[in-house]
Amino acid sequence: MKKFLIFIILIIGAYFLFKKTKTTTLPPPVSNPDIVVYWGDGCPHCENVKKYVNDNNVASKIKIDYREVWNDPKNKEQMLSDVKNCPEINVSQGIGVPLAFVPADKKCLGGDVPIIDWLKSKMLQ
Repeated sequence: MKKFLIFIILIIGAYFLFKKTKTTTLPPPVSNPDIVVYWGDGCPHCENVKKYVNDNNVASKIKIDYREVWNDPKNKEQMLSDVKNCPEINVSQGIGVPLAFVPADKKCLGGDVPIIDWLKSKMLQ
């Protein structure tokens, strides 16, 4: 009985360990975006941004280009290049996601809340 209980606990633990976060479907890449959102596969804060965009139909008003950086070296390289234009991002401890780059302003936004706040402000314009 003890072995069976341990087996069940291991199965449940493995399920939660390997369970992926549900990802929101992303639109295809866009040219001349208003904002570029760098994200990582499985990142819950990145999912918050994508969920806000989907739930509020943001993409109908704002051109958003999503670039996954954990599995795509080209996107990661582009993110590192964009961050060089953003003194407001402290890169000494590394760069986290979600991170957004606003090409028109050469400005970066780090974290889901600042990105969502920026999107909200643009939706009101």
